[in-house]
Amino acid sequence: MKKNLNVWTLAGFLVGPVLGSGVVLLPPLALEKAGAGAFSAWAVTLVLMGVFAGVCAALALRFPGDGGLTAAVGAAFGDRYRTLCGRLLAGAVCFGPAAVLLMAGEFLGEIVPQFGGGAAGAWLFLALCVALLLRRVSFAGMLALVCSTVIGAGFLCGSLSVLFFREGAAALALPAPSPAAFGETLVLLFWAVIGWEILGNYTLEIESPKRSIPLAAGIAFCAICAVYLAIAAALPRIGAGGTIPSMTDLLTPLFGSFASPLLAVFGILLCVCTYLMVVGGVSRLVASMAERGELPRMLALRNKEGAPSRAIAALGCVHGAGLLLSSLSVLDVASLVGAANGLFLLNSLLAVAAAARLLRSPAVRTASAVLAACFLILFALADRTALLVSVTVLLFSLKEASRGDRVAVSG
Repeated sequence: MKKNLNVWTLAGFLVGPVLGSGVVLLPPLALEKAGAGAFSAWAVTLVLMGVFAGVCAALALRFPGDGGLTAAVGAAFGDRYRTLCGRLLAGAVCFGPAAVLLMAGEFLGEIVPQFGGGAAGAWLFLALCVALLLRRVSFAGMLALVCSTVIGAGFLCGSLSVLFFREGAAALALPAPSPAAFGETLVLLFWAVIGWEILGNYTLEIESPKRSIPLAAGIAFCAICAVYLAIAAALPRIGAGGTIPSMTDLLTPLFGSFASPLLAVFGILLCVCTYLMVVGGVSRLVASMAERGELPRMLALRNKEGAPSRAIAALGCVHGAGLLLSSLSVLDVASLVGAANGLFLLNSLLAVAAAARLLRSPAVRTASAVLAACFLILFALADRTALLVSVTVLLFSLKEASRGDRVAVSG
């Protein structure tokens, strides 16, 4: 198979999903919760993000393949845990992307009110994203690079215009946070760290991976740091009447009346990038699991572009079912996000635990252990939906493992 992702397209593939909707939602929330300590909280979070990005890149290089970091988990703890890790990630992607599509539909509804609550827009984006995923991965990578560049430039220019060109701007008088409030803010912002683990699923389609993966991860991390730190520094300088500013307020000094629709466009692009990166990566995981006989063999089939077409179609159908259930008020965005978050957290916990066991550097192993503790704390704070879905997947995996043991013994 021809490798299609180079340094820049891979970096673009990473920036959009890691920023995700968090770049729109988290900065105002952090400012409200941590006050004058919000910038410091972002700095600590980005240090942890750098560690996680480095760990994921190191594991991807050491264990290349469509299975991604599940191979590292298998090498560290055995095949049972590799299968469990794969099921956790595949399960998370059965829920999370439907919520991403609904959010994209809501953003579209802000620009084109005829789409109403966003359900029609969500179906439109589902069809568009599935069509893009069925093309060669280089096309999606180039699209993600363009979108990430536009989004990053927009937020950076908006933030820098506030920091350096807005005369007479007075910063909000914010109190210093209590230790408890600062800790709660770190827990909130740690959601921004998740996303790097999908990198491993693309290693077979990356040109010169030993060179491209570290460079792309470094470029993406620097770009993400620049965006988040610029926003964190600029946001307190635009408060009106002592109220916490929104991201629309941040963009208004530079873009004026276009700030609100521009933010909606950025939201749509971020959602599309997230869907392409995450579903594209997990469809490769699903294909690899099908090749090993852990899922139906038909899911391993690829089209002439090299895309795992059956796995993409299957995931698209699952997301369509999620949208249908949402339209019938059986599911909502909160329940979809909650279910996905618990599974993503357990998957990331297994990945960093594997890094702590496999990687040789004492500093990296220590940092991985710290990350594992952070993921465990986040999981402990998850909502009931996340816990229920996670326990269901764990019990199903244990049942399958015990059945496999009985078959092996009887054989």
